[in-house]
Amino acid sequence: MTELTLIKDNDGIIDIQMNRPPVNALNYELVDALHQAIDLNTSNGAKGLILSGGEGIYSAGLDVKKLLEMNADEISVFFKSFWGLMAKISRSPIPIAAAITGHSPAGGAVLANFCDYRIAAKGSFKIGMNEVFVGLEVPRVIYKGFARHVGEKHATNLMIHGKLMDFDFAHDIGFIDELVEPKEVKTRALDWMKNLTQLPPSAMNRTRLNAKSEINDLFDEQLSLMSEGYAEGWFDEEVQSRMKYIAENL
Repeated sequence: MTELTLIKDNDGIIDIQMNRPPVNALNYELVDALHQAIDLNTSNGAKGLILSGGEGIYSAGLDVKKLLEMNADEISVFFKSFWGLMAKISRSPIPIAAAITGHSPAGGAVLANFCDYRIAAKGSFKIGMNEVFVGLEVPRVIYKGFARHVGEKHATNLMIHGKLMDFDFAHDIGFIDELVEPKEVKTRALDWMKNLTQLPPSAMNRTRLNAKSEINDLFDEQLSLMSEGYAEGWFDEEVQSRMKYIAENL
């Protein structure tokens, strides 16, 4: 059976590579594997984590075809796990960098949104949170996390219209922190993490979490409500219609 995450230890900096070909679509099993990889390596004393994808793809977002097959109870379990993964990344006691190796729409962009730094590949790739396009509300914590990077004006315009961005634009407005050649994405993420983790770890990580406190407070307040709301909203007639259209045209 193929491992859903590939783990590489670079002197205490752990690269967690999503490994669900062809597009790292986020089903329950991949989300759970990411939970386990983050928990295990954090508890084992990792200095920092890198969340990466494969060549040309970071993650295509939620596995719509699989989710459409789920009943209400299964959807509830999935969204609880997926929202919990967002919160875990945001609240992580050690830094997490996103090595965005290619396309990253929807759920892929959401995970990157809560990482501490985003390094992406130069090329004709798309990234963004297009929930409105498929009939889903953008919850406040995702909006605020995105606005923290790009400002309220860009966040409002892009999210209301459900727009995806090319990587150059995402870099220009501050969502992507660095653009490098595709073969250099992981190397540059590792270099960034090495520089960061050379700082006194306690002071660095406390300051890092202070900077994210507003976002993490929102997770504390809204996590269960968001999980339940998304599970219920999934069966809305408009959402189901849009999702079925997307699944048929993938």
